[in-house]
Amino acid sequence: MSISRRALLRGTGVAAAGSLTALAVGGGRRPAVPLNAALAAATLPVTSRNSVYTRSGPGPQYWSPYSWNYANNATLTESVWQENITWVADNLAPYGYTMCCTDGWVDYTQTTNSNGYITSYSDSWTNGWAYYVTYLKSLGMKLGVYYNPLWVAASAVKDTSITVVGTSIPVADIVTSGDVLNSDDEIYWVNVSANGAKEYIQGYVNYFKDMGVAFLRTDFWSWYESGYDANIGTVGVDHGSTDYATALSWVAEAAGDGIEISVVMPNLFDNAGNEILYGDSVRIDADMTTGGWSWLSGGRQTWQNDWSQWYNPFLGFTGWSHLSGRTGLILDGDFLAMSSFASTAERETAINLFTIAGSQLAITDRVDTIGSDLNLWQNTAVLGLRRQGLVGKPYFYNGDLYSSDSGSRDSERWAGQLPDGSWVVALFNRNDSNTVTKTINFSSDLGLTGTATVYDLWAATTSNGQSQISTSLAPHASQMVHVVPTGVSVNTYQAAFANWGGGAMFNNDHTGYGAMGFVDNLQAANAGAAVTFAVDAPSAGTYAITYRYANGTGSTSTMTVGVGDESGNVVMAPVTVDFATLDTAWTTWASVSGTVTLTGGTNLITVARTSGDTAAINLNYITVANIPSAPAISSISASSASAGQQVTITGTNFGASQAGRYVTFGDNSINWGGPIDLALFTIDSWSNTSITFTVPKPSGPSNEWAVASGTTASVSVTTSGGTSNTVTLGIS
Repeated sequence: MSISRRALLRGTGVAAAGSLTALAVGGGRRPAVPLNAALAAATLPVTSRNSVYTRSGPGPQYWSPYSWNYANNATLTESVWQENITWVADNLAPYGYTMCCTDGWVDYTQTTNSNGYITSYSDSWTNGWAYYVTYLKSLGMKLGVYYNPLWVAASAVKDTSITVVGTSIPVADIVTSGDVLNSDDEIYWVNVSANGAKEYIQGYVNYFKDMGVAFLRTDFWSWYESGYDANIGTVGVDHGSTDYATALSWVAEAAGDGIEISVVMPNLFDNAGNEILYGDSVRIDADMTTGGWSWLSGGRQTWQNDWSQWYNPFLGFTGWSHLSGRTGLILDGDFLAMSSFASTAERETAINLFTIAGSQLAITDRVDTIGSDLNLWQNTAVLGLRRQGLVGKPYFYNGDLYSSDSGSRDSERWAGQLPDGSWVVALFNRNDSNTVTKTINFSSDLGLTGTATVYDLWAATTSNGQSQISTSLAPHASQMVHVVPTGVSVNTYQAAFANWGGGAMFNNDHTGYGAMGFVDNLQAANAGAAVTFAVDAPSAGTYAITYRYANGTGSTSTMTVGVGDESGNVVMAPVTVDFATLDTAWTTWASVSGTVTLTGGTNLITVARTSGDTAAINLNYITVANIPSAPAISSISASSASAGQQVTITGTNFGASQAGRYVTFGDNSINWGGPIDLALFTIDSWSNTSITFTVPKPSGPSNEWAVASGTTASVSVTTSGGTSNTVTLGIS
């Protein structure tokens, strides 16, 4: 290629010079897709792709070879791939990193099947996609693939016997001469106006999906849409936003809930109007390149209206946080390499930022570069919050877009609410030289009444009776804590920290609200605007709910409320809720009471202003009476067990799923399973009356966390309803 891959991946901030210090080797919209047929027949709006992936919260945890590709500016060798996926299976898969995804540098791959679809990552590899789907499955993992289904290999264009799947149309007929991705003409772009274009693109998605590929990382979308790169200039044909939307909609339609779609290098024009409809995750910053603090927080600090709109992850996550959350967009901050950072504090900051923002945790450390940093990726306290669906937001000061008002949001103070009603708070110091104090007040900022127990997720400490988190942070340092309210009878879920869709937006321009602010634009001009809350229920049933609102319209307003689950099933068909008029200044707040039907586990409660509703409201929060009775253990089986063996406890009020609940297992002066216990503890199954867990095997530095034969372990269950009685288990 006359333009190297390294040049293509330059950011618009700090120059991508040198190698990674420790990275070895040298460094028009389509019709909305309904949640399902039953919900489509009702009246809840669909304002996003709303896939099983976005309904579940954060992005996946996986490994990518990017650091090797970038350092060598070359196609990955199969031996390096094999060595590292074995390392991932042994050291990271037990902690939830259950996918390995290829990346980039595929330009010379030209071996295709009869429909023009490439059969492996590289022509030099012995084994293809199908082999690695099966092999990774045998290791308990899945395969992710880097490729854009709009790409056509030059070999398929030259061979007229290669035809579009399901047709007799030569693949050569769906491309245009000169419309190429790169200067060596190895990859062409599909002409979406050509007969057979849709069949080819959707066939490519189905090709990977049917094979068992879990994740499709599609790249260079900005080059397709505008033919322009801010660092290089004109790079190809300007296909325009209409063709871009058409192509992306075809990909999403074929993907359904069967394969996750990652949209890389999107322009995100018009407030990500196309991406929110057709993507699961979207890149919100420049490529990692050499990584480090200069990429995480430095570089260009201003917005531009093309790729990449924000340069660094701090600003990218902050700038697009109004579109993140359940059913919204998964914000993709690119990969992380611990070896690219200068200190442990910087490494923890990177993980904390990506975790609180709900990003993928995409590891590009390798077996030969990870050094002593492996344990940073194995923090079970942090990873446990991701499993609960954590997607937080920065502190909002007003309702302006961050692109037009850099003072509208605070990139260094974040909070997110979990389905069980607890909170996660992350505080950061981006300053290069000064120690600063950062504070989140639980009452005024989060709307908590009373005090809370605070668990520090890295220091593994517990503080009771707290009303705020206020911490002095050295340059580049951070703190992330789990905040569990105490003594509450109902859980309060703040609209300002929920997902806002269809034009709903944060505001604080009227007094009298609680916490950070409220959500507005739930009005006729934004019919389809919605707020979605993730709410846990210990078991299926009917629960009391209240809505705190303001209505200054002068007449009764209505909203539509419905409930679904993470899989997309309707739990409660949409109903209309009336909100009486209050004062015309919008400064009087009141509550409306009702009930909702919930399923055991995580529910997505949506409050929407549909075209069938009247007038408007501002929504402050909802409360749900979903705090269960305290759990109780009646028996444990077996009476004794050794490391690696399964044990089942039976009883009542454990909750329908694990979610934020936990088993505390203590032996040999070591605890496993609690909110800040760092040793790996495996829950095999969880129901309201039965929990099966595995007695932990040795783990941690020098296997220091281990049970001791001949001792007696203690076991208890904790939920938001309290802690159970303790039972004992002999260790054999």
